[in-house]
Parts: sequence; C-alpha cells; structure tokens
Amino acid sequence: MKVADVLRQLRDLFRLQPDIPRAPIEWMIRSLERTSEQEISCDDVYAMLDQYAESHLRGEDTAKVMPLLKQHLDICQECCQEYDALLDVLEEHKR
Repeated sequence: MKVADVLRQLRDLFRLQPDIPRAPIEWMIRSLERTSEQEISCDDVYAMLDQYAESHLRGEDTAKVMPLLKQHLDICQECCQEYDALLDVLEEHKR
C-alpha cells in the first residue's frame, strides 16, 4: 500500500465518520511511519502471496526472502488478512 493510498483511506474515513475512534487513526499513523521509498502494491503482493506463504511454511525467514512483501503485510490490513486466510487453508490442507 502506497502512502497516497493510506492518506486516501484516512480522508475517506474522516469524511464518512467524523467521530472516529482513536485506534484506527493510530493504526494509520503507524502505517504512514513505516512506509519507505521502495514499496510494492497490493496487486504485486497478491501475485506473490502464495510463494510467500509456502516459504513461511517451509520455515524460511520470509522477511529475508521477500522483504518488500513482508513490509507491505506489516502495514496493509487487507493484504495481511488475505495472507492469514491463505496460511489457514494451506496449514489445514497439510494435515
């Protein structure tokens, strides 16, 4: 998720709900703080998510194998939820 995307979400959130609870605001601020000049998009993440999950299941250090993808998952709730769901399916399938 790019900084512009986070800012757009923040603007939309304020527009739709003027009395926003503090937690979402703090999450967005933390996400902005963790952004860097070199990032990948959600589309890029979706294209590589299966490889990342399989790497994780093999016990590899995914932060070293795919650092940009790891960074993206740390700040993008939507992609992180997709990743968690994929991991659940793969782990269940292994049994």
